[in-house]
Amino acid sequence: QLNRAGLALIGGYIYVGFGSHCDNTPYNGWLFSYDKTTLSQVAVLDTTPAGSEGAIWQAGGAPAADALGSIYVVSGNGNFDADTGGSDYADSVLKLIPSGGTLAISDYFTPVDQASLSADDNDRGSADPIVLPDSVGSPAHPHLMIVAGKGGTIYLVDRDNLGEFCTGCSSDTQIVQELSPFQVNRISPVYWQGTAYFGPGYDGIYAYSIANGSLSSAPASETPKSETFGYPGASLSISADGLTNGILWAVDTSLYSVSGPAALHAYLASNLADELYNSNQA
Repeated sequence: QLNRAGLALIGGYIYVGFGSHCDNTPYNGWLFSYDKTTLSQVAVLDTTPAGSEGAIWQAGGAPAADALGSIYVVSGNGNFDADTGGSDYADSVLKLIPSGGTLAISDYFTPVDQASLSADDNDRGSADPIVLPDSVGSPAHPHLMIVAGKGGTIYLVDRDNLGEFCTGCSSDTQIVQELSPFQVNRISPVYWQGTAYFGPGYDGIYAYSIANGSLSSAPASETPKSETFGYPGASLSISADGLTNGILWAVDTSLYSVSGPAALHAYLASNLADELYNSNQA
């Protein structure tokens, strides 16, 4: 098994996710927790205990947590039968409640096209979940979270009711919102000041505003069309002086396949059309 997901320190415990080495079977998705002081193992979760796959890799992103201590992870392609009473949760957003020595799955969301996503290797688990502040929610959905999948779809879900699996549905009507603006998305989004930023592969970087429990249907800003990031996309982070002077940093590693250099870009977070710097200028 391979540890690719980032570590998370939540409530005195260290959480470590595992998946596969380049989809080489057999493997399962695992989440372990350890006491931060003694490093003794406290709990273990297998996302597909009766099946296989369902890796927790999240493009290197860590598990997320909310103020109540609930933990969120997203699993990759594999077996799924939770909708029929089974125990396998591939291609799913999982809400976990730590209790004693267990990590109990208290809720989940699985897209209606899970079977085709799994067959096409379009993991839902290709990015880590982003827990949003209550300020961008609505009275009906005050506690929101963003999940982005490898196939380019963005899901806005309610952490109080993830929606599970909509049997017989043609779309995911049980969640708050679903957008499919990208062809390829293997990179985790970032959030700052009412805006979510996405860096899909073979494309630019896009900023979507979030307010009143909804993502904007079109980008609030985007990088110049002349600048695109190859596969797998742009690795993103934000720096700021508190609530002002936000800078979106983007690393382009698309030349790795030909042993080329990475490039670092900096954009004005409030308007991605304004590039402040890139390392290719040197």
